[in-house]
Amino acid sequence: MAQETSSVDIDGFLTSAGVTAWGVASNEPALPMAPALPTAISLLATFDTTELEGMRSAPTEAYYAGYRRVNALLNAAATGLADALRETGYKAVAVPATIPEEQYDAVDDWCNVHVFAHKTAATQAGLGWIGKTALFVSPAYGPRVRLATVFTDLAFPPGEPVTTGRCGSCRRCVDACPAGAGRDVDWSAGLPREALYDVAACEVETWKYEDLGGVCGVCIVACPWGRA
Repeated sequence: MAQETSSVDIDGFLTSAGVTAWGVASNEPALPMAPALPTAISLLATFDTTELEGMRSAPTEAYYAGYRRVNALLNAAATGLADALRETGYKAVAVPATIPEEQYDAVDDWCNVHVFAHKTAATQAGLGWIGKTALFVSPAYGPRVRLATVFTDLAFPPGEPVTTGRCGSCRRCVDACPAGAGRDVDWSAGLPREALYDVAACEVETWKYEDLGGVCGVCIVACPWGRA
C-alpha cells in the first residue's frame, strides 16, 4: 500500500486495531449510497477458524459469536480511523460493518435495505470480487471475512478495481446453500444483485435462525478460496 499523505499512520493504526487488510477506492463518481467524500477506505477482517467449525448445513453459536466479534472489531477500527482523520483536519465518515441489532425492528424490507454495500468499495479497492452467492471473496482469505468502510476527503491513490469474478466453474457455494439462492452466474461489476442470487430465498432461510441474529454463513465455509 502506498504511503499515506496525512499525519495519520493508516496502516499502523488499522493493523494495531486488528484489521487484516485494507485498500482504497475512488468515490468519484459516488458509489451507490455512499457519503459525498472522494475517498473510500475499505477495511477487511477475518473470522477465526474455530468460529467456522461444524457449519455444514446450518449456522452455529460459534459462528454467530464470531460474526459479532468481527463486526465489533471493524466498527471500532472504522470509528477510530475516522476520528483520527478528523483530528488532523480531514472530513471522515465511518460506515459500520452492518446494521446494529438494536435497529433491526426499523427495517421494513430486508431484501431492500438502503445502506452502503461494503462489497462495492472492497471490489473497487482491488481487495477481491463477488462470488456466486453474492459473497465478497478475497483471494487470500476467501469469503471468511467481514468488511467496513471509512469515507474521507484525504487524497489517496486508489487500488486497481476488480471487475470480474474468479470463481470459474466452481459452484460449491451454490450447491451448499440450504435456500438454493445461488444462480451459478459469474459476477461482473454492475451486475444486478437479482441476476446473481435470490436474495428473498436467502432471507427466508436466514431468519429461521432468528436466535442467531438472522445469519447463516453455510456458503462461506463451502468456498475453497482462502481455505487453510
